[in-house]
Amino acid sequence: MRRNTLLIVLLFPFLTGFDGPEAREALDTVFRNLYDPDMLVAVELQIDAGQPDAEGVTFAYGRKNKGGETRTLVYTGDGQRDASRILLFQKSGSQDRAFTSEGTRGQVRAVSVGAYKGSLFGSDFNYADFRSRSASDYRIEVLGQDRIEGERCRVLRLRPLEGPYTMLLAWVSEERPVMLRTDYFDEQGLWKRYTAHPENIAQNFEWWVPMQDEMIDLRTGRHTVRQVRNLLIGLDVPDDAFTLIQLARGRLPAF
Repeated sequence: MRRNTLLIVLLFPFLTGFDGPEAREALDTVFRNLYDPDMLVAVELQIDAGQPDAEGVTFAYGRKNKGGETRTLVYTGDGQRDASRILLFQKSGSQDRAFTSEGTRGQVRAVSVGAYKGSLFGSDFNYADFRSRSASDYRIEVLGQDRIEGERCRVLRLRPLEGPYTMLLAWVSEERPVMLRTDYFDEQGLWKRYTAHPENIAQNFEWWVPMQDEMIDLRTGRHTVRQVRNLLIGLDVPDDAFTLIQLARGRLPAF
């Protein structure tokens, strides 16, 4: 019955009373919630490829917004000094710049992120899933309404202007600025599905954070569960963690 209901609202989107400008603003509100706060977070990935034991990967992730630029930092191994690490610079109107370093010798080199399709630590998340985004990165079409575990959502079709995906179907909550499900398509069709259960989304100050979510490769059946283990949001996130000097030093500040 639920599937039939969704089909009806997809066929008759005018019943929702939700127009294009409102859809764009709702999507931007979700992206501001995701990408505006400065943060450091320790994350555990459980990658299940159908084997008896799922593979576990831990890493540290951070973001800093300053002077109209977003810096995104990823360390393997929770930020140990001998870990591999990458620092991504994003600024509106400019091409992304990315730098990597590993080990303790302090060597930093520029790298190409290509179409951001590269897997993050062998998981089902890739670098495109970590870049800061806004509604202006997409062509947006309103499809209708649905519910995810009882929470009202608007269903949007998003066509990215760049990156590895040709289309996304996004379930945007009407109750808080979060995305509860996203279906990802590439040139071969439906590829991956992201889900965040409503009970796993916590409010940290004014920001809503999925403390556990999941990405599934629908072609292989492999899935990755992402679990937040530690989180720092706000003014205490240090500026100097997001510099090439700190990238060369190879140690993420304790948090």
